[in-house]
Amino acid sequence: MVKPANEPAIVTVEAGLRKIAQECGVGEFLGSEDVLRQRLGCSRNTLRQAARLLERDGVIRVKRGINGGYFGSRLTTSDVEDVVSGYLETLDMRMDDVTVVTSVLWVEVLRKASSTKSPESREMAAKYKKKLKTLKDTATFADIRKFEMETRREIFTIAKCPYIELIFNISARYSRSNYQDKIDLDATQEHRHFVQAWRDAKFMELTAIGESDPELGTMAARHIRAIWHHRLWGFLELQPETA
Repeated sequence: MVKPANEPAIVTVEAGLRKIAQECGVGEFLGSEDVLRQRLGCSRNTLRQAARLLERDGVIRVKRGINGGYFGSRLTTSDVEDVVSGYLETLDMRMDDVTVVTSVLWVEVLRKASSTKSPESREMAAKYKKKLKTLKDTATFADIRKFEMETRREIFTIAKCPYIELIFNISARYSRSNYQDKIDLDATQEHRHFVQAWRDAKFMELTAIGESDPELGTMAARHIRAIWHHRLWGFLELQPETA
């Protein structure tokens, strides 16, 4: 096979193919190899090398065979969270550093959410304050985490900060992989104190959102994250200065 004269470098072909894919929707046909090769001015081998890189990144999907070709694709948010949290597992990471990051992000999210004056935010706050009252002191850590994750999704929607949500969820997913199923403290008095403190702080968070009070929201977010810090360090039998 004769290579085109002055064939572009693979990084140039990759960038060109990426641009084509980003301009198309998920599952949309980008073109056959021959069409894309002519469009990008490269050889079949260079196009395939670039395609493999983009397929690995989830930007395109290559379908082989008679009716094959190149199709647009996108990584889902869950895919990104899985990949990055998996990468974090390879690093010598301090767990308390991860919880500090999530705490800083959560304070900003609550500030944004409690600055939103809308019927939706008031309705959300009222709904979950009602549900919160049904959680007893004997609620398990799994019960609390389920409630937290449910309300977080709604709060992120109100705050309209998808980038912060992505980074927060990556850190949270990494944390869960390290503390879940390691230590069972649900039957202890310490856990009961955690439930009581968390419930009060959560009520404060929801009140701040319902009443559109960003100062209260910021204070409540810092308070509830401090409670989570203590619970998670206890779960891992770690102390911040020695973890």
